[in-house]
Amino acid sequence: MINLREHFKLSAIYTIFAVFPALLQLIVLPLIEGEARLGATDFGYLAITEVIISLVFLICTFGMGGGIARFYYDYKDDKEGYNNLVSSILNGIIGRGLLLMGIVLVAGQFVGRLFPVAPLQDFHEYGHVLLIAGFNRSVIATLLVLYRNEKRLRAFIVVSLSSAILRSAFQLGGVFLYDLSFLGYIYGTATGGAIVSFSLAVYTYFKCGFHYKRSILKALNQFAGPLFITEFLYWGLLFSDRFFLLNSPDQLGIYDNALKFAVGIQMILQGLTGAAQPEIFRYLKEGSIKRSSDIRTLCNLYIAEATGLIALLILPVMVFISLFYETELTLSSGLIGIIFIRFILRAQYQIFSWPLLYRKKTTLFIFINITVLAINLGINWLITPVIGYYGAIIAFLVAYTVQIAGLKILQNRLAPISYNNIKTFYFPLGIVFFAALLELVKVKVSGEPFLFSSILVSVIFTGLFFIYRGELIKILSTLLPKLSNYLRSTYYKDLNDPVNGRR
Repeated sequence: MINLREHFKLSAIYTIFAVFPALLQLIVLPLIEGEARLGATDFGYLAITEVIISLVFLICTFGMGGGIARFYYDYKDDKEGYNNLVSSILNGIIGRGLLLMGIVLVAGQFVGRLFPVAPLQDFHEYGHVLLIAGFNRSVIATLLVLYRNEKRLRAFIVVSLSSAILRSAFQLGGVFLYDLSFLGYIYGTATGGAIVSFSLAVYTYFKCGFHYKRSILKALNQFAGPLFITEFLYWGLLFSDRFFLLNSPDQLGIYDNALKFAVGIQMILQGLTGAAQPEIFRYLKEGSIKRSSDIRTLCNLYIAEATGLIALLILPVMVFISLFYETELTLSSGLIGIIFIRFILRAQYQIFSWPLLYRKKTTLFIFINITVLAINLGINWLITPVIGYYGAIIAFLVAYTVQIAGLKILQNRLAPISYNNIKTFYFPLGIVFFAALLELVKVKVSGEPFLFSSILVSVIFTGLFFIYRGELIKILSTLLPKLSNYLRSTYYKDLNDPVNGRR
């Protein structure tokens, strides 16, 4: 049986500290935005720098986040093997980072010519900063995955907090003390992250030693190579729309500002995944048939938690943008609903990918994501230059729906799990389709964004209540008696306390 108390405890911890960096950005972004500070165009340039940082992160990591999550279970009882695994992965990240640095130093001027706007063309002057920022993120994220699997909560919390606080502090310092432009922001991002990543690298080498085991890396690369290609395709799916909007930096800035808040949703999913994925892998190791009921229940909870938290945040984020932004970036408030909702598809992706990942069938993701990326690029090429950021939104929703359908078919055939399809497949997709229809009506009638978002949120919570009422009753019946017993025992303990009691 699933320990619901432990599950919700871990879900809360991982979610809170995974989302903490995004919460700090809620403070940083309004502070650097304004009539005398950065505007929509500057935020458009920041969008492109984030695309590059994410690509650097992807190359440096090379799928090792998934690799360390899976291979940890093969070496967790072998101290020497564990040390070799962790040290070899860190050495690989550093090696790829140094290789990229050499490429940037040699070819930076040529990269700058790819951008159609002048401020981005001096890539040779700031490219190395983006590389450092991406490398920092790779080291921190990979080791956080390790701490999550080891259930080292204190280490996870300390690293999450310190990286978020230092990055945000140096971002503000970079903008206001170094350069009042997107350059100051990225210099601050790189500096704050470097302090944490360097400290983590020193600590990891001190604990595990310096190793580079080819036998371990060979197996890792066979597993992680397809994951890297899959994540590269996902990077294209997630970020390619920015390039189609680059000729209109102000529209790009509005669209990307909404996506910056959506990063918080991505972090929430990472937190929920941090609680659920290790348990799913453990159940799969014990036998998917033997633990089928627990797998099904945990996946249902994952989707319900993700959907509920996404819906819960839509209106508060819209209010926040409306109150604290000054420039045309306030228009991004109207995009929050449809952009947040698309991450429900990402939650479904996690559910249906876990059985395939556990069975190391990572090559399959390549074929799915090539098809999905082609659809995304094709739709963006056809309509985004014409209708702006709504073209990018349409492209993502269509491509991701195809991805979920294809992944579900493959998972059913190659790693079958007895999911509750209404809860994990049809209901989440129904929410996405309803949100898209509602957005279309809103645009056609020039409707009030808050009204339409309120309708969307109401429908989501109503649907969750009716579909998950069985789980809700079970959770309440499990947790409330324990809470009641705890309060009752505390009351009688106080009552009988001869010093502090009320007897």
